[in-house]
Amino acid sequence: MHRLLKRQVKNYFGENELNDPNLTGFIDSVDEAYKNFDQDYRQLEHILELSSKESFAELTNLKNAINAATTIVITDHKGRIQFVNEYFEKMSGYTNRELLGQTHRIIKSDYHPSSFHKELWDTVLSGEIWRGEVLNKAKDDSLFWCDTTIVPLLNEAGVPNQFITFRKDITNEKRANLAIKEYAKDLEKKNKELDQFAYIVSHDLKAPLRAINNLSEWIEEDLGDGVPDEVKSNFKLLRGRVHRLENLINGILEYSRAGRVKGKLEQTDVRKMLLELANSLDLSTRARLILDEDFPVLVTERVALEQVFMNLMSNALKYNDSDDPEIRVGWIAHEDVHEFFVQDNGIGIEPEFHEKIFMIFQTLHARDKIESTGVGLSIVKKILDEKGCRIKVDSDKGSGSRFSFTWPIE
Repeated sequence: MHRLLKRQVKNYFGENELNDPNLTGFIDSVDEAYKNFDQDYRQLEHILELSSKESFAELTNLKNAINAATTIVITDHKGRIQFVNEYFEKMSGYTNRELLGQTHRIIKSDYHPSSFHKELWDTVLSGEIWRGEVLNKAKDDSLFWCDTTIVPLLNEAGVPNQFITFRKDITNEKRANLAIKEYAKDLEKKNKELDQFAYIVSHDLKAPLRAINNLSEWIEEDLGDGVPDEVKSNFKLLRGRVHRLENLINGILEYSRAGRVKGKLEQTDVRKMLLELANSLDLSTRARLILDEDFPVLVTERVALEQVFMNLMSNALKYNDSDDPEIRVGWIAHEDVHEFFVQDNGIGIEPEFHEKIFMIFQTLHARDKIESTGVGLSIVKKILDEKGCRIKVDSDKGSGSRFSFTWPIE
């Protein structure tokens, strides 16, 4: 039994009455209860000790995790620093002793206007959380960007009496974004220069070509009816070469702009568009056009899609020596893209040339036999590459060709 309780029982009952059997049973029961209490207390003490150790370990892990990811600064209601974590010391270059009692002006970079800081303070003093990107200056005068969150802690009256500031270093991300913007700006400038250069070159080249064409016609007219057939043939050949070179210049201009100049999005009925293209190519008098039953109505860059179909259908017509030329156009639906194809029953392409045909200026036949600039398929490939799409050809010599390409679902 607890000594204090035993002394009180002795004083109350007296020494002689302690041996009374009725009192002895009571004292034994109390004694047993105290033993059980001592055991329970020691067990509880042990559990609390283990729990406190686990809690301390969890808090230590949490502290280490926060120190590895973000800075924490606690200030009073006047903005004077009361606490900083290790990460902030490392980021700012200042020690804990140098920072305590200071304000955030110690890392102010003077990059932001006064209106920026006024808006910040107006927000937190009203009890609202402020978030933004801030450029700070370290002790060694190096600059660093932070994704910053300031949380006001309110007293019972709802007035901020402390502020907790969390910062995440985003300097590398800001530098990368700045580099991308500078690159895009430079690229836009170069593209404009390229357009201007292409326009000047084409104008300067086309002018003498037209002069050569006109001069050949004038000379032929001046010679009159006595011009030998061979000379007439040479004049015709000369004008054909001039026309080819002019087409080549136009092809280069189209190639330089293909995929780079973005057109506006338009609702496009693909079947209707194909019929319009067939009409402009005068397909009805030169070949049989077969359109599959189903075609989608898209919201897309119509001009770019027209360029792709125009070049593929034109090639299907140009490289077709069949007695009954046939061009079939179809559509296959997929979950993530549209797939279209243009198929013909023409001369076909040997497998070893399936990659070569998409290179600019590449033709598989003499230009005197089949007039071609070698630019059409390269324009198609460039447009599709810019859109992250693909094109493939299934063909063999003498068995026709099937060009399949994907198109994005806008």
